[in-house]
Parts: sequence; C-alpha cells; structure tokens
Amino acid sequence: MATTIETKLKQERLLRIIEDELQDLPPLPAVVVRVMQTINDPTTSASDLNRLISSDQAIASKVLRLVNSSYYGFPRRITTITHAVVILGFNTVRNLVTSLGVFNSFDGDGTPTALDRNAFWAHSIGTAVAASVIAKRKAIPTKLAEEVFVGGLLHDIGKLFLDQYFPDQYAISIKLARAAKISIWDSEKTALGVGHALVGKRIAEKWNLPPSLTSMVTLHHQPAFAKDHFEITAIVHAADRIAHKLKLGFAGDDLVPTLAPEVQQWLALPPATWESIEAETMQKFEDAKEFMKMATGA
Repeated sequence: MATTIETKLKQERLLRIIEDELQDLPPLPAVVVRVMQTINDPTTSASDLNRLISSDQAIASKVLRLVNSSYYGFPRRITTITHAVVILGFNTVRNLVTSLGVFNSFDGDGTPTALDRNAFWAHSIGTAVAASVIAKRKAIPTKLAEEVFVGGLLHDIGKLFLDQYFPDQYAISIKLARAAKISIWDSEKTALGVGHALVGKRIAEKWNLPPSLTSMVTLHHQPAFAKDHFEITAIVHAADRIAHKLKLGFAGDDLVPTLAPEVQQWLALPPATWESIEAETMQKFEDAKEFMKMATGA
C-alpha cells in the first residue's frame, strides 16, 4: 500500500512539474501567430498572406523550399509566397507555416535523448502522408483534407515535449513500452502519470492552435470523443496505424495499434483499398524528404 501511495505522490509531483514547464514553453514565432489569426478572416488576400510570411525571411524561404519539393511535384518553380497561395490555397500555406513554427520550437540543443528525433519525425511525416492519402480516398471536403496533413505531422508533439524536458523519465517510458510490449501512450501514463496526448493538448492550447488541430493532437488515440472534429481525428488515428504498420520511423513503441471500431465503421474501406493506401503512402513518403530536412534542421 505504501508503495502505491508513494508512486501516486511521485506522479502528482511530476504532473505539477510538467505543468510548470509547459508555462515556460516558448511561444510560436510572431509570424506564425499572425498567420494563424488569419484563418477565420475572410478578408485576407494572397498578398496579405505574402506580406505576413515574407516579414520572416527564414520561414518564407522554407515555405518555398517545401512547395517546390517533389512532394507537391509542380512542373514550374514557384518563386513567391503569393504564387504559392494561389497554387496551393490559403489553408495549405497556413498549415505549412504552422508546422515550421512547431519544428523550430522543438529543435532541442543537440543532446541525444531516448526518442530519436530523426525516427520520430519520420513517423510523424509518414502519418501526415498517410492521412492525406486516406482523406483523398474518402473524398472529404478540401479544407479538411488540407488540415489532416498538419494534424498527422503534429499529432505526437506531446512526446517531443516529454522527451526534451524530462529525458530520464521518458527513457523509462520507452524501455517499459518495449519490455512490457505495451503502447508508449500506456507506458507514459504508468511511468509519468500523464500521456503525450494530454500534454499535446496543453501545448496546443498554450499556442492557441485551431480547435480542429487541437482535436487531432489530443484525441488521435480516442477518436470517439472528437465530437466536433471526428472525421479528421479519425483519419489521423488510422494514418498513425499505417505509419506504425509500414515501420515509417519510430514513435516510442513497436506495436501496430488496433483501428478503433468507430473509425473502421466510418471509413468502411475494403482490404484492397487499404493495400492501395499503404502503397501510395510509401511512394509519397519518399517524396516528402524535404519535410524531413525541415523537421530535423538539415
């Protein structure tokens, strides 16, 4: 009994420390915040977005590198943010800027940790690519389809925070997941008293990320609770499973998650379609190398 009480008190102390560290989490770059604020402003034009993004030359150049990568496959080079907005649309460009802001916020100091950054971002990019492929097959509205890519990319940001700010404890979580053959989400809750999804929710709230993106970060393991954003959260849930199955990177455990029954029922995809989705995901993952470079600072 004493051991149980001591463990609970230790976890409660750790939770308080985690909350304190979250308060000290650096804000997103100013340009990212301003770009996100345009999401619900119908008066924003392509030139307005160009002015905002171009005020940060580092982010502007990275956006252009991404839109000219083989992932998008445009035959002619795009040389301005305005042109990128016209070709890709407001939402895609805004989502790229948001992703770049998060990449910059978790670049760390180069100290090795238990969660290999290259493998982590490979998993996240694999999830993002799979989410886009599923969205296309399901033919969901374009705006939602554009959001699932960034949702897949950022769905595990809570893991980055835990690994960066609590490396010793997170190393224990990863060891426990492997030894006990359980998910990293379950091992986090055992070792730390909190899972990456809840930590991701706190980060999303601190950064004022859009509710749809917050849902994908918070509920990708529990899509049934994503009442207002079920479709996109369900897609990221399924995409996460595909990234695990195809062994795209490493996200803390070696398990292939089970597809939630409500997601399976909503997607209603036959086995042949799933095989096709997996094949296309592998192909497009190879085309997403520029995202990997951005995420890892290469």
